[in-house]
This record gives sequence, C-alpha cells and structure tokens, in this order.
Amino acid sequence: MSTALTSTYTESRRAPTRAVIYTRVSRDLAGGRSVAEQEAECRAVCERNGWPVAEVLTDNDRSATRFATKDRPQYARLSEVLRPGDVLVVWEPSRAGRSMDHYVDLRRLCTDRQVMLSYSGRLFDLEDGDDRFTTGLDALLAEREAEDIRKRIKRAHRENLAQGKPHGRVPYGYKIVRDPDTGKSTGRVPDPSRAPLVAEAARRVLDGHSFGSVVRWIETQDPLGWDSAKLRRIMVNPTYAGYRTVSAKVDGKRGPQEIHGKGTWEPILTDEQHHDLVALFAGRKTGPRGPVKHLLTGIARCAVCGEYVWKARGGRRRDGGNYEVYQCKSHCVGRNMQATDGVILAVVEGILTTPESLAALAEIPASDPTAPARLAELRQRLGDVENEIAEGRMPPSTGARVATRLESQIADAEAEATPVFTDPVVRDLATAPDPMALWGELPLIARREFIRSTMTITIDRVGRGRWHKPSDAITITPRRPGDAG
Repeated sequence: MSTALTSTYTESRRAPTRAVIYTRVSRDLAGGRSVAEQEAECRAVCERNGWPVAEVLTDNDRSATRFATKDRPQYARLSEVLRPGDVLVVWEPSRAGRSMDHYVDLRRLCTDRQVMLSYSGRLFDLEDGDDRFTTGLDALLAEREAEDIRKRIKRAHRENLAQGKPHGRVPYGYKIVRDPDTGKSTGRVPDPSRAPLVAEAARRVLDGHSFGSVVRWIETQDPLGWDSAKLRRIMVNPTYAGYRTVSAKVDGKRGPQEIHGKGTWEPILTDEQHHDLVALFAGRKTGPRGPVKHLLTGIARCAVCGEYVWKARGGRRRDGGNYEVYQCKSHCVGRNMQATDGVILAVVEGILTTPESLAALAEIPASDPTAPARLAELRQRLGDVENEIAEGRMPPSTGARVATRLESQIADAEAEATPVFTDPVVRDLATAPDPMALWGELPLIARREFIRSTMTITIDRVGRGRWHKPSDAITITPRRPGDAG
C-alpha cells in the first residue's frame, strides 16, 4: 500500500534528496487554491519531511483536461528539471493533470527518472504496484471530475443562452455589476464613460463622416490604439443593440457570431442603427469611404478590364484648360467626367420621381426565417460525419464525398441566413415626402452611397474620334439589397 509520510518508509525505499514543486490553476479566482496557496502548502510538506526545495514550477490560467487549448510550458519543463532521487510535490493529483493521458506520461517520466510523487501529504513510489493502483485511481477520479465540471458549465451556458444572459468577455462600452456580498457577476450595464463614445461613433459614421476621422476622434477620447478594424468590429457587433449571440462552429473551430435573440442588458445602439451600420459596412474591408470630390470614382467600372475608374486629366478645352475624365488605371476607357455624371444624375432623377421605383427601394427584403435552423442542422451533420470518419466507422472516401456535399449545402444556407439590410440613405430617399428635394440637400458622400447601393455602372469604349451621345456605351444595371458590391 502507499505510504502516508516519509517517516513510514520501508528500508528498501530510498528517501528523496530534493523536491521539485509544481503548482497550477485554471483560473486564479477566489473559491479555490491559488498557486501561491498551493506553493505554501507544498513547502510545508517538504519542510515536515526534510526535503530541500530545488525549484518551483507554476502554470497560471492553464487547464489540464483533455479539452485544454493552451500548453503548460512549466509542466513541460519537468522532463528537464527532474533527476534521479527527486520527489515531485503537488497540492493534489488534479494539479498535475485531469486526464489519464497526463497520468500515464507522468508515471513513465517518474519511473524512468526514479522520481517519487507526493500529493495531499502522501508519498508514492510509482514503481510499486499498490502505489500505481492508488495514483491511477486518483487520476481517473480527477478525469471524471473534469468531465462533470465540463457538463455543468455547458448546461449553464445553454440555460444562459436560452434566457438571453450575457456570456464571454465584457465588450468595450460595458461593465460588470457584481453582488456586493458574493462578488459574483449579476449582469452587465453600459459604462457611463465609454458607452457614450460608442453611441457617438455610430452617430458620426451614420451621418457620413469619414471612417478615418471617426477612428481618430475616438482615439483622442479614449487612447487605446484604435484602428479601423477594431472600431468596425464594434460598429457591426449585435451585442451593442442588445442581441445575444452564439458562436457558430466552422470545421470544428469557433466561427462567426450569430444572433440568437434579445439579451437581458441595456443596448447602447438602437435596432435601426445596428441595421444601418451593417448595411454600410456590408462587403467592405474597412469602413464607409471618406469624403471624395467626384461622383463615380471607385464606383463605375471599366467594361474592358473590370477595374474601377478614377479621375484623370483629359484633353485641352477651347479655353486652354484641361477637362477631367473618368479613366481606368490601364487606360482602356476614358470618358468626359461632367458628361458621364450628367447621365447618372438623370437616371437618379428618374428613379426618385417614379413612384414604382421608390416603392421597390422602400420594400424590405424578404428573408427565410428557417435558414438559421437549417444552417445549424447542416453544420451538426457535417460534424457527425467527421466524427464517424475519425472513429473509423465510415470509410474516408465515402465521408469525403458526403462532407463535400454538406459543405456545398452549408455555403448556400449561409448565404440565405445572412441578414440583408437596406442602406439607410436609400431608405431615407425612398420614403421621403420629396425625394428630389432631399437629394439636393445630400452631401456628395451620401449621393455616392445611394448610387453604389442601387446600381452597377460600366463604361465601355466608343472609338477614338467617333461622335457619340454621352450615354453611349454606359451600362447601368439595377442593384437589389444584398447584391455583392
């Protein structure tokens, strides 16, 4: 049987010459033994048994279950630190590991190095059959405890999701409210100093300010190293409109956040603001474009090479100056800027003065309410197939064919489940009492947003020196909400 303390050694066992202490916690929070407390208790055991402490290795905020996603660098050093005659001292068996794989590896290391193991005030010789049985049983209990903890956590997560309670890291602009007696979180509320910054940033973006200027502004208010990507994530995050999200799984890994329902916390942005921001950012890598000087630069495309057209210098006017043209970078096409703008503005006027066109723009895009559930089912089926292959219950060739078909269906379902929003500029013009009057008041950036959201424009060649109407070789195709930009 195992020995309780070194004083009960049989003479056939050699007393350890020095001790190596290992401490670990998954999270250094109240309610458990911190690494400092573990070290103190391990040192007390070493002092009672006369073992000089050679080294203390600590892994903080590191799980030791089979589900762990982070390495334990100090635990890995045991193979470098332990030497014959040592004793490895841990507070309890679960500190060294919570899986049988960890136990087997540690047992092999200790037997190969002639190292003993001590935990809970007891000493074990892993070359002894009784001690291997005892420590192996303790390892099994630690593994089962980890499984039970995981089940409780997953059950609590499901309940919180169903009730719309917050989960995960506290978003910028919010703060945690804690129970004064227990210190446990009771929810999240808007941070009085940062929530107004989120609201003001959203207002500026929706009012047509350049995104770069909004990034620079919020950096002056709260210098955290803001950049376009960071602010963009906040602007399109459903959490700020009070939505509870859940992370989708893609290929077994954490994927994008999907809206599950309304949350229990106070929103910083309205539903309308959230929808408008998603529409503004849809299909863009950064944010809404900043102020520009020309109506169609970066919007109209060359029909020959497919690239956007930009402002360039054209030929000489009669007064000696140069007229401006739209031209692609490859010089495939070049069209008089003023004349081309006139063609597009005439089309816009036709849209804004035709009741049927305005009604079509104001129409809310239809969506399939069953798409999210169908998408979740397809992802689950793909995960089941991958598990069948991994467990050897399905031939890899068959699994690959099924997985390819499911991945294609998932791609289609993802497109159907993606929310489609109407650009706020389009909606405002389509529902205005006098659309043309409102158009006349819009800044250039808002006019460009309307054109980009409602039509695609391509400019083709007409032939050098050939007389043509301004509208010749300009193709305008109506665009519906959700079309790729």
